[in-house]
Amino acid sequence: MAEIIFIYEGKSLTIQGNKNQTMKDICSNFCTKIKKNLNSLIFLYGGDNLNFNKTLNEITKENKISILVYDNENDLCSKCGRLLNNKKIDDIISLNDNINDTLFGLYSQIENIINDINNKKDIRYVNNQLKNVNVILNKTTEDIKNMNNELKIIKLSNIEITNINAININEKEIDSLKNEILCIYNKQDYEIALLHDYSKINTLLPEYQKFYLDGKKYINEKNIDIYINDKKIKFSYNYKSDKIGKIQVKFKFNKLIRKINHIFWGCTSLESIDFTSFNSSNIDNMSCLVYECTSLKSINFASFDTSKVCNMSCMFYHCISLKSLDLSSFNTNNVENMIYMFSGCTTLESLNLSSFNTSKVKNMSFMFGGCSSLKELDLSSFRINNVDEMKLMFEGCNNLNKNNIKINKYDNKIQNQINDL
Repeated sequence: MAEIIFIYEGKSLTIQGNKNQTMKDICSNFCTKIKKNLNSLIFLYGGDNLNFNKTLNEITKENKISILVYDNENDLCSKCGRLLNNKKIDDIISLNDNINDTLFGLYSQIENIINDINNKKDIRYVNNQLKNVNVILNKTTEDIKNMNNELKIIKLSNIEITNINAININEKEIDSLKNEILCIYNKQDYEIALLHDYSKINTLLPEYQKFYLDGKKYINEKNIDIYINDKKIKFSYNYKSDKIGKIQVKFKFNKLIRKINHIFWGCTSLESIDFTSFNSSNIDNMSCLVYECTSLKSINFASFDTSKVCNMSCMFYHCISLKSLDLSSFNTNNVENMIYMFSGCTTLESLNLSSFNTSKVKNMSFMFGGCSSLKELDLSSFRINNVDEMKLMFEGCNNLNKNNIKINKYDNKIQNQINDL
């Protein structure tokens, strides 16, 4: 048996279902309890319309699922179940079924409303936006409602939306979901690199430009506010100042982004990075993340979500000041590229890869090349059935040998690389 939780008009109702039952039968049982016709309702699961012809077992292996239910007469966003009174609103913000994304998306949408009011946009248009926000707030799942206090997200429950002239909204009524990267730089020069300079893409040869174009879409003044020692500065990839010494830099993101590849490439004054306040749920590319950050000593990934990441190539390349890395929180289920991932980390002594699932990885060449300070390595979680390239995987790992590398006994490919040490 399984529990199917239906959320309808702000209330939840649990139905016990057999996993071999069709969704039509299960939903019909729900309709019987609330005395509604099946065809008068819309059922959404995972952001999509529910397939009535499939059994519960065909839809999910979970024993407990939640289904959003709406009246059929309403226009709904197909991605989040949001009630739409104006179709154009769906272009403003696209929300998915991830809880953090939904909360952050609501914040972004409310920011748009504030801007519209300040710019004296058409009252009916703004009123429609407010209705959409309130519908998703009032008809959302209990999980999201319970997270509101923890994430200090949106406080609009007492807003009167029937008369737009009576609305008084200001910035203090909204606490945003933090979406920040905190960094420490040790500034020894007049000018230092804060971020990889995407503005210079046009100076590169055409064959190299394609590697940076995706990043340029996200790492720019439209998406990021920069604060030096808590003072906001004009966006720049570099920072100029006569003062030297350590500075705290906060990068505040104004939207969820998908790629942070190359973001800190060549930031040689960067000493530490804290990602604990960064919303990483959409990230799919982390290649060359801290490439040649030669002063980097610590990086906190404790709450980093890597479940969508496909590329981790050259991620820590030539980070010669890193002595330890704990990546045990990483989900690498979808990663396909790990080439040069730790290559050139000459002082790296401790590396925790205990959670690594490498079943989709195709390239591991030079992955640990030049890690001359590593004295032991646990790769027992590695599965390399899809790896095509892994040449010189341990090149220059002078302190590693077959006795201090722990591997799965069936991974002959890795064993052959170890034998070459």
